[in-house]
Amino acid sequence: PFWLKPSCLEGPPRRPGRVRGYPGPSASQPERERPLGAGVGRLGGLPARSPVGLLGAAHSGAMQRTRPFTTQRLYGMGFILIVLMMILSIHSTFVFLNWGPKLWSPGAVSVMFVYHIFFVNLLASFYQCVMTDPGVVPPNWGFYMGDETKRRRYCKMCNVWKPDRTHHCSICNRCILNMDHHCPWINNCVGFYNRKFFIQLLGYVYVSLVIVVIGTIPEFFERYSKMRTSSPTTWFVFSSLLIVLAFCLSFLLLCTLTQFIKFHVKLVWDNYTTIENLEREEDAKSKFDVGRARNWEQVFGANKWLWWLPMHTQASRPVGDGVRWRVHYTRIIDEDEEMPDNQ
Repeated sequence: PFWLKPSCLEGPPRRPGRVRGYPGPSASQPERERPLGAGVGRLGGLPARSPVGLLGAAHSGAMQRTRPFTTQRLYGMGFILIVLMMILSIHSTFVFLNWGPKLWSPGAVSVMFVYHIFFVNLLASFYQCVMTDPGVVPPNWGFYMGDETKRRRYCKMCNVWKPDRTHHCSICNRCILNMDHHCPWINNCVGFYNRKFFIQLLGYVYVSLVIVVIGTIPEFFERYSKMRTSSPTTWFVFSSLLIVLAFCLSFLLLCTLTQFIKFHVKLVWDNYTTIENLEREEDAKSKFDVGRARNWEQVFGANKWLWWLPMHTQASRPVGDGVRWRVHYTRIIDEDEEMPDNQ
């Protein structure tokens, strides 16, 4: 059929009738489902009982999966190795050269205990960023239009209909649900199912670097005093040089990540992605903005006590399925939809 041809980038006009596998709308139905944005009050969304909603719900669990290993993933492992080398070099210097010789004093034990809590979560969130599939379009999604009048987008590369906030990644060569950006440092796209881990990774890296920088400053004074009062050995000079390099690298990363983290946290609060932010008008609010608390839950889950956990459980997974989105009712009127005459 013509609506499956790749040349239809924006999708053909809606065709009436039935689609195999899904019942079409008919007069015998006791109630017509409400279109996009026709929710009660100021918040709206796709009806949960529509065939589209049922299909999205049926595949919501299936879309959360481990990223398949492909040739492209193999080529991008070089960036991951660079990141791991930086992490392990700073970690080894801080633990074995800085605080290791001071164990088992109470101060050293306390610093190492707090530091390793964040460092373990850093490694876990980094693993989840790399290995978690950011989200795929459910099979057969979008073939039933129902009462929805909105024109749908079609990806001629993947031959699939694209839900709202879905974009095609030319590097991954596939469509990504709620795509934020492609990050070469994790060799993966940041999307619906791993955006939480990406924000967690930034946070745990930042806190770990703060501990490294603050915890290294006393070591500077101790080593400087020793070098003035006695003749240093070769190992003492070499280890001191490594500590200085690790400190400078940590401080440089801190300065770089400060604005980067603020940018991404603000995007989550405003319910924007990096791609959407590029097309954002000045001071414009997203139609998907349903309040900072609910925006945050769409990324980190409904249970605030599990926001720190770099793992998806029933209570800590993102709210939604990445296909259907709650919208702010007063912001869904755009250039393709005219306001009713009585408004």
